[in-house]
Amino acid sequence: MTSEKVWTWMQAKGKVFKVISNASKGTIEVLNENGETVIRKTNLSRKQVEMVEKNFKNFVSKKLNGNNKIAPKDNFDPMVA
Repeated sequence: MTSEKVWTWMQAKGKVFKVISNASKGTIEVLNENGETVIRKTNLSRKQVEMVEKNFKNFVSKKLNGNNKIAPKDNFDPMVA
């Protein structure tokens, strides 16, 4: 089983970056729309990679592989009394 995870990172101006993380290898790589490496971090500890994955997942990404569980939509509308 591989520990590689692939994420999409939507930019404000419509660009889509691809993020590949691998906790067992200690790497994180960000690719632009042309597949060119923008950022590559190596020699990271498993904990460092997992922390980045957790923060990335919680704040800026949509996971491309694995189970994508979508949270149920809250029907609360603060504008309706």
